[in-house]
Formats: sequence, structure tokens, C-alpha cells
Amino acid sequence: MTNKNGNIFDAAACPKYKLTGERLGEYCHVIYEDIDSIPEREETVEYSFKKRDLLNPGFDLSSFKPQKQLHPKVWVNGKLNSRVRLRLLDIADDFISSLEVDWVKPDDIILTGSLANYNWSKFSDFDLHILMDFKKVDDRTNFVKDYFDSKKNLWNEKHENLKIYGFPVEVYVQDTNEEHAASGIYSLERNEWIKEPEPDNIKAIKLDKFLIKEKVFKFMKAIEKLEDECDNDSGEYDAEQTANKAKALFDKIKSMRRESLKKGGEMSVGNIIFKCLRRFRYIERLADVKSKTYDKIYSIK
Repeated sequence: MTNKNGNIFDAAACPKYKLTGERLGEYCHVIYEDIDSIPEREETVEYSFKKRDLLNPGFDLSSFKPQKQLHPKVWVNGKLNSRVRLRLLDIADDFISSLEVDWVKPDDIILTGSLANYNWSKFSDFDLHILMDFKKVDDRTNFVKDYFDSKKNLWNEKHENLKIYGFPVEVYVQDTNEEHAASGIYSLERNEWIKEPEPDNIKAIKLDKFLIKEKVFKFMKAIEKLEDECDNDSGEYDAEQTANKAKALFDKIKSMRRESLKKGGEMSVGNIIFKCLRRFRYIERLADVKSKTYDKIYSIK
């Protein structure tokens, strides 16, 4: 296998990997351990992936390298570019109207994520969060979250071409009582930092980048396997089993990211793995499996 510098990487010599076949062709067959590397599990699972996937821009981990300054088009003298701010507020107002919960007003509208920090890259987007107290909407906060998530998904799908300076705008309704682990949070309403990022707190990845890619591929193949199961489900029982697996995997990925953010911040392994999966649209594909299995379970032929 050739790395980005043109040097040969002998994967077969690495104890973590075992290649099958007489030569390394279009496909690599790699024996992986369980995603969490649980010691008591001895069985292994064989996955295959295309060499070109390793060269996909989404796997360019150098894009996670911290920048020396906030994005110059987005930030001016430590304040959000006024043109950007007003446009984001317009977008937020339109999205809030689509929620149809007029009896509750947002507590704030914030910008967070990499564009509110020093770890922005060409893969970044504007993370526009609407802060609302879910309890004021309804006592069934889980129901409220599901409702807002569905509205968010519909909005983002409908406006997937909405961009500012080439960066997509992603809206999200965040419970005011929800802990948000981010080192950069900016209030659009007050036009000031709630939590100003510090460049010294954003550190470059000092980890085995191939290990990160390995874990991403494990999740990818787990999702692909669920897609195959979903397509081949022969009845309601099979669909329920696939739905349970999809939910468990989705919860696993979210929990991994949440705990990783708490411990290591934006540059933590779990967050980087999640971002890679999102770049490749595998998070979206997993959500599609959940939707398809639901339809199979509750349909009547």
C-alpha cells in the first residue's frame, strides 16, 4: 500500500492487520477486532474496503489540523461578520417559524462548532443552534426532541444547497438544559462570545491516524451490513431485529462522541471518527436504515 508521500506501507507486517490474497489489489481484506476491542471476545470479523477510500478527501485527517486564526471571512476583530450574523439570524427566524411552537420563544440563537473555533477546515459548516426550553413546549421532553429533530432533518434536506462563503448551514434545536460540550459558542442575539475559544486549547491530532481510519471503517462496514439486512428482511420480525441493531449502533456512535467530547474536546478521537462518518454520509445512511425498518414493521401488505 502506498501512503500520501509515495512510500510503501507494508500493512501485512503490522501485527494489527492480516492481509489475505496473493497481492494487494483493488480490494484489501483486513481482519479487524471488535469495535471496542473487548478482550473477552475472541472471534474476528472480516471486512473489505477499496484502496481509493483511503485516498478520499473525507479521510484527509490533516484537515483536522488547528488553524492559527478564526476564519477571516467569518470573523472580524473577534466579532462575527455582521453580514454573516444578520443572514444567520434571518435563516434562524425562518426555521423557528417552521417549528410552529409559537407559545415558546427561543432563549438564544448560537453559533458553535468548528467555524466558531480554530479547528475549521473546508469540511466545516455553520452549526446554527436554536436554544429552547423543551419543558416549556411539553412535559414529554423526549417527544419534543423527536419532533424538533424531524423538523431539523426536513429543513436541512430541503435547504442542502444553502451556503455562506461555501460552507453549508446546519440548523439544530438544542434544549437549554442540555449540556453542550464546545470550546467555542457565540450568541447571535447578543452579538458576543458566550465561550470564546482559545487557540492553545486546540491541539493537533497526536494519534495513530491509521487507527482512526480503521475504526471509521469498522463503523462503515457495520452500517453497510445493516443496509444489507434491511434489504433482505423477509418479515416483521426480521425488520424489528434490524431496527434494534440500527438503534443500538446509532446510540453507540452518539455515546462515543459525547463521552469523547467531554474528555478530550473537539480534537478527541471519538469526535473525529463521528465527523469522518458524517462526511461520508454514513450517519445519514444509518438513519435511512432506521426509517426503512420502521416502514417495514408497520406496513400491511
